[in-house]
Amino acid sequence: MRSGSVYTQVMVQMFLQGIDSHTLSEKTGMSYPTLRRKLRGEGSLQLDEALRIQRALCCDLPLERLFERKEEA
Repeated sequence: MRSGSVYTQVMVQMFLQGIDSHTLSEKTGMSYPTLRRKLRGEGSLQLDEALRIQRALCCDLPLERLFERKEEA
């Protein structure tokens, strides 16, 4: 089982803004377990969920860049 996010840029934006997963969960209206599961790549991320995350992070990166999956080793 993977422990970290496969979406590196989401994690970078969270770090830069000092937002943890619990706060992002509250800002997006997604449950914490669902958010963590999806950020780990264990469930498909729907477009509306990606947009909510992008808005919650006040991020101007295109969705393609923000949700670019990192290569697995």
